[in-house]
Amino acid sequence: MKKLSFIALIIFNFQFSILNSQQAYWVFLADKAGTTFDPYAYFDAKAIERYQQCGADLYDITNYPVSAAYEQGVSSLATEEIGASRWMNALGVMATPDQIAAIEALPYVLRVQPIAADGLQLASATQPLSHSVTQSPELPGLFDIATVDGPIEAQLVRMGGQHFRDKGFDGKGIRIAVFDGGFPQVNTHMAFKHLRDNHQILKTWNFPKDKEDVYGWDSHGTMTLSCIAGRMGDRDLGLATGAEFLLARTEINSEPFKEEVWWQMAVEWADRNGANIISSSLGYGKEHHYTKDMDGTSYVAKAGNLAARKGMLVVNSAGNEADDKQWKTIITPADADSVLCVGGIENSLTEYNHIEFSSFGPSADGRLKPNVCAFGYARTANTGKDTAYHYVHGTSFSCPLVAGFAACAWQASPGKTAMEMFHLIEQSADLYPYADYSFGYGVPQADFFTQTIKQSGNQATPSFHFVSEADTIRLVPTRPVKRSNLFYAFRRPDDHRLTYYGKLDIAYMDQGDTVTFSKNALFNRTLIIHLDGYTDSLILSRDEYVKYQGLSDYTFWPEVSDEAITGTLTGRNGDIVTSQWGSNNTWRWNVYFGLGLPIKIDDAELTTNFWSPSTTFGIRILRAFSKAYCLGVSLDFTSSHYRFNDARVNDLEGTLGMTQNTINNYKDIDTRKAVVREYGLEIFQRVRLVPGGMIGGNGLHWDLGIYGSFATNSYTFEADVPTAVPSEGINYNYSNLDALTDYRWNFGVVTRLVNDWYGIYVRYRLNGLGSDPAVGKVLLPRLTVGLLLQL
Repeated sequence: MKKLSFIALIIFNFQFSILNSQQAYWVFLADKAGTTFDPYAYFDAKAIERYQQCGADLYDITNYPVSAAYEQGVSSLATEEIGASRWMNALGVMATPDQIAAIEALPYVLRVQPIAADGLQLASATQPLSHSVTQSPELPGLFDIATVDGPIEAQLVRMGGQHFRDKGFDGKGIRIAVFDGGFPQVNTHMAFKHLRDNHQILKTWNFPKDKEDVYGWDSHGTMTLSCIAGRMGDRDLGLATGAEFLLARTEINSEPFKEEVWWQMAVEWADRNGANIISSSLGYGKEHHYTKDMDGTSYVAKAGNLAARKGMLVVNSAGNEADDKQWKTIITPADADSVLCVGGIENSLTEYNHIEFSSFGPSADGRLKPNVCAFGYARTANTGKDTAYHYVHGTSFSCPLVAGFAACAWQASPGKTAMEMFHLIEQSADLYPYADYSFGYGVPQADFFTQTIKQSGNQATPSFHFVSEADTIRLVPTRPVKRSNLFYAFRRPDDHRLTYYGKLDIAYMDQGDTVTFSKNALFNRTLIIHLDGYTDSLILSRDEYVKYQGLSDYTFWPEVSDEAITGTLTGRNGDIVTSQWGSNNTWRWNVYFGLGLPIKIDDAELTTNFWSPSTTFGIRILRAFSKAYCLGVSLDFTSSHYRFNDARVNDLEGTLGMTQNTINNYKDIDTRKAVVREYGLEIFQRVRLVPGGMIGGNGLHWDLGIYGSFATNSYTFEADVPTAVPSEGINYNYSNLDALTDYRWNFGVVTRLVNDWYGIYVRYRLNGLGSDPAVGKVLLPRLTVGLLLQL
């Protein structure tokens, strides 16, 4: 037993030492003393052209290199240098606490910042390849796949892509950098033959491997590139088939937060090599950060904003976090104000339906996100052996669809800057000027850029007007509306945040049908409506404002007058509450139920029957110090029922004078039972082994802790039989087996493997519980193994 206790302590200390061994840090340097810079030698000619066009300074200090002497000094003290950033004048390093203390003491180090949220991160932690992808080779029955005839795929038809084709716009002259986890078969697959034949892939770089080869690893990049420039025979899968490309691998399957450093380095690499557009179907959310961090202040968000200042349009997926009720927002760098954030919709050519996993906005500080949306479902090249092409789904694919669209739009709008294109793409969307946190301004439309409609605005003729009544506002159509959507939102006038927004699906609506909103919902809010291409808004009059002031009884839900208008489908509260509590926040809690069975590991322990259950109910509170490490405490109640037969029952013949017949009867009657009830306190540490992006929720965690419990109530052995055997007239007396003490403190160790919903646990009691005077050893098993259910 002492050996087991000693091993448990060694494991605990070993785990703690691992957690404190290496962490990922940004080391910010004080200056760039002694460095020189020649932009004409450093930049590609297309980068210089872009700088001059947008008015950016080629000699900006952010373009100067990191001091080689400073870099050498820091690297010599760190375990590993991940990479260097000119823009931030910083080095990404892996270092132990002692090493980082020595680095902080260097005179040219300005500050040190953990890359992970709140710091600590296991060097061996496993990360998902992309935080913005859910993919499947075929998805029969999941959606009604939109199919079309013609030269472009349905995913492009939804954006009016044929207008670009008719005008000859294919992204020629635009250079696109694509960041992803790998590009297998891009150098061989028929979907990209035109890119190879025309030498449109100009440069590649593998940041994790520090080499040029990117044609391997994860196929996610192959699929996203398909959505920008792929072809399936004579049919286009992406719009920018004539663009030039820079391919960067920035993600790996297992990494300790290095990928944010690589993303930063890739942006600077794209800048140097003349990229006009960056397509990033990647992002860093709940695996790296907390909800409150999605406010545009992460370092990758800052890099996205700086890229826009230097003339690049950064397009990024909103994320796949919509099914996580604790997250409530998008991911970074899509949260940056100058990054075009793209959400996902289902693949209907006419209707709007938010695809279930695509992240909702706003940003954590309340800014409109996503900016636009596109299909989160696409046909792409397939690197598998079954078919050359397949359907996949994920918010990842809406981003490259818009990136390809942006290349054609920019080709059609020469001379525009990146931020001018950013706003023009928003204005081209089919819901503009309406916007909400599901769809942004809607799906960008190519005819906005081909001059088939005026760029001054894409408002249709009025489709409705408002009628004010005593306590309601009626929306009355001015013309029949068929198979359309009515979008509505309530917006605060002070900060323009949406408090509530929703969508009604309309089969048919004419002048006799109405949608009614309560006026009390409009207090201190603007009602915005979009129907059939037309947007209008309404506020209360001064007298009505006073009337409803202070009224708390209100509803945002509209009433409809006809069954052809279906109910609210996407009504959502627009406010984000960045609480300290929750699965993606600093503090978290859950209620749990456990069911375990005792395991005999010592000859002196009694052998229990198969059904000797141990049931536990408790509450667990955790304090997260990073996304990978928590400390926690549990309060629980455990009731253990030990039912057992044991060879030592034969001693009854000698000690009580029972006949063998009585002993045989005893063995046949359910055996003996001991009931132990404990009130316990556990202190434990939690380490994330597998991120949530790979298995769902917040991932797979390993807990290791110690517990103490106070045992009370009846612990005497019981028998589920009468107190006397009629044939013998002898009362059962188990005093020779030593009844348990009525009150006892117990101590032990516990370990668990858990995810958000269930897990397994092993609990080992260090002290003896019940002893046989004849042998002087423990009777009740020390070890319990069981299953957990968490709420």
